[in-house]
Parts: sequence; structure tokens; C-alpha cells
Amino acid sequence: MKARLRLGLGVGLGPLMLPAAAAAHERFVKHELKQHLQDGFFQQQAGKPFGMDPNMIQVGLLVTLVLAAFFVFFFLREGLDEFIRYKILAPLRGAVQRTVHNVACFVMDKPVRSKWFYAAGEWSVIMFLRSPALVLMYSATNDSLVMPSYPLEPSSAVIFKFIQVLLAILILTQTLLPLCGALVIGTWFYTFRWGPFVAIDAIPIVTAGILYAMSPWQSHKLAITRLNAQQTRVIRFVFGLGFVALGWAKIYNHDLTVGVADNYPWIMNDPMVGFFKMGTDPAFQRETWVLSFALAEVMSGFMIMMGIFTRLWGTIMIVMFTKLTLVDFGWDEIPHIYPIGAALAVVTSNHLHSEFGLVEKIERALRSDAPAKRFTLVAVSATVIAFLAVMPVLYFLTFTNRSLLR
Repeated sequence: MKARLRLGLGVGLGPLMLPAAAAAHERFVKHELKQHLQDGFFQQQAGKPFGMDPNMIQVGLLVTLVLAAFFVFFFLREGLDEFIRYKILAPLRGAVQRTVHNVACFVMDKPVRSKWFYAAGEWSVIMFLRSPALVLMYSATNDSLVMPSYPLEPSSAVIFKFIQVLLAILILTQTLLPLCGALVIGTWFYTFRWGPFVAIDAIPIVTAGILYAMSPWQSHKLAITRLNAQQTRVIRFVFGLGFVALGWAKIYNHDLTVGVADNYPWIMNDPMVGFFKMGTDPAFQRETWVLSFALAEVMSGFMIMMGIFTRLWGTIMIVMFTKLTLVDFGWDEIPHIYPIGAALAVVTSNHLHSEFGLVEKIERALRSDAPAKRFTLVAVSATVIAFLAVMPVLYFLTFTNRSLLR
């Protein structure tokens, strides 16, 4: 099956440009499969625990354990912050004290009170707001639709290139941003025409559409340099959701995932993925790699979606996507600007909050006089959340039929 990923229809071309795009959504990254994976590994097997391959259960539980550990540290970060403040920072003075304090606040998703951080936040929002225009203009100069891998039909290329440039100008001048946002989101919904994999892969463009849709109609008269709390939360949630969905899609469409690895074997050396597949049966080396790789993406996306160490995982994604664009795949992957811009805007925001405020509130109330209940609450909450985030969907996927993908 040929890949139908990285559609990334971009900013607001919608139905106007879809006829030209209908046969132009093949991913440029090589994905020729050298050897099919064993479908049975990913499906129900008689006589196995819960009908699942033991290696699959092992990888899933290890990811659950790591995810739970992150939740434990996050829920206990207030106590860790007090330790850093009164045990580590107290003897320090001046710039060293401020630097350590700001780094701790950054990692723990607390407000960073620093001029450089505020300036970085302004620049990040401006970049996030305007960077889609760069993708549109780059595509227009390369006779393509939004991204270079989707060439326009010669008979209609001129008009579509002018439309892309016009929309790019609207974005650069911050004109009619709510309209641009509506077109972005509407275009994303239309991508379901080519199947859910295309729509899942294009979710990062929705983050830009959300920012445009939540902007005022008189946006051309304003200097939009900060995200408010509502914008930050919605963009963070959608951004993380995109990677959760993409991770599960990688497991479902496993031959496509390993097909990319067959052509770029170095990506199989990721240390986190290697840790998750540690101790699994070597006979299923490629199968466990796909599973571990996909669940690592699910884990990171879930933590961003839920607001758990958002800045830490957002920074990791910024580095990863920048490397993919500048080093690994080149400027044909310029649509990576969408997730890079979204991650930068969220990482530099001082309005970060988790979706588990109730657990944090109870933990705070138990901190002074009920340590046993406090640690029990944190351990149970972290374990239950992590387990529900990974294992039920992994189990459900074993009932799906992949035969139609070939």
C-alpha cells in the first residue's frame, strides 16, 4: 500500500484546491517495504494472555511504567520545588540562584519570570502565527499544493499558486485571521475524503487554525504576541492529541511504519525505543520496534495533551522535528514548521496547567499531615492513568483487520 501521510493541506485552501490535490498526496519519504511484518503479532492469538502476544504485553506494560513514573514526579513536583528552593538555592546567590530557579520552573511547567523567556515567548507566537505563510509561498514557487510533495496539475497550477500567495499575504498581514482559521479547520475535515490516516497526519495544521479562529476580526490592527490561557490549553491539547492518534495509527498500519525504517535503518537506533523493547524475543525484532516506536509517540503526545511536563516534551519535539527537516529529510518536509511553531508557542507560555487539577489539589491538601495517604493517592492515580492511556487501546487494536491495507 502506498503511503497516504503528510497531506498537510495547510492554511485554508479547502475545496478550492482539492481537485488538484486528489492525486497528489503521496509521501515523498521512501517507504518501500523489504519484508512484511508478522500480522499475527499484532492480532488476537488463541491461547495467549488476553489473546495478546507476550512481547506486546511486555512493551505495553513497560511504557505504562515509564508513563506512571512521569506522573508520579509531576504530582510530587511541589515538594521537589520546595527542596530545590530551600536546600539547593538557599546557599546560592545572584545569577546562579536565578538560573537554577528558572530552569526548575521551566522543567516543572511553572511560570518563568525572566525577560529573555518573555521575549522568546513573543517571538515564538509571532513565528507560529506567520510561519504557515512560508509553507504556502514555498509551495507556490515549486508548483505544488501547500507542500512540495503534492504537485499541482499544470492546467490549473497558475490560479492555485496565486490563491496560495494571497492567503500567505493575509497571514503575514494578520488580515481576516478568523476566516483563515475557519478555512484551515474546514480543510482538515475535508482530508477525511482520503481516509483517516491522512487526517490524523494533518492534525498539526489544526493548531494554527485554532489560533487564527480565536483571533479578533480586527487582527490587522493588533500586535498578537502572546497566547492567553484558553488558547494555550486548546492548542496544547490538540497538538498532543495529534501525536497520540499518529502513534496508534503507526501500530495499525505497521507495514508502512517499518517500510520507512527499511529505507532509513538508522532510525531504529533510538535509545528510548530500544529501552521499551528491551528483553523482547529477537525473533520479533522488527515487530517490537514498530510497537515501541509507536508507543513512545503515544506516551509523549499523551503527556503534552494532559499537560504533564509539557515544556520538557515540547522541547524534545522541537529538536526532533528541526533535525528531521534540516538534517534527515530536507526542505521537502517544510510542513514540520506547523508542529515546531505550535510547540514553541506552548513551551514558552506561562499559562501551563495539567488536566488533573483535582489530583493536584488533593495531593496539596494531604501534604502536611497525611503523607501515607498522599503517596498512596499519587501512586494509584499515576498507575491508573498510565494504564488506561496505553493498554485498553493496545488491546482493542488486536481485534482489527489489516488485510485491507495491502
